[in-house]
Amino acid sequence: MRNAVEALLGRTLKDDEAVSVRAYQPHEAPPAEHRRNAVRGLRQYFANIDRKAKDVPEDELDEIVDEAIRSVRSGYRPVR
Repeated sequence: MRNAVEALLGRTLKDDEAVSVRAYQPHEAPPAEHRRNAVRGLRQYFANIDRKAKDVPEDELDEIVDEAIRSVRSGYRPVR
């Protein structure tokens, strides 16, 4: 089983890694108007965040993002 999974992934699994498989029924995409509304809402949301962060130095913003990523990926190291 492990060999089959590694062959599908194209790499060796680490001993501390887990693999999960999910089966689901595909569904139709939401109507175009719903997608447009979602995009519009996301643009407004991120524009609001950008306005709030306009006076924060870029290196501080980078550190905030790195800290957030490290909180969910303990081995994360930024590449710059």
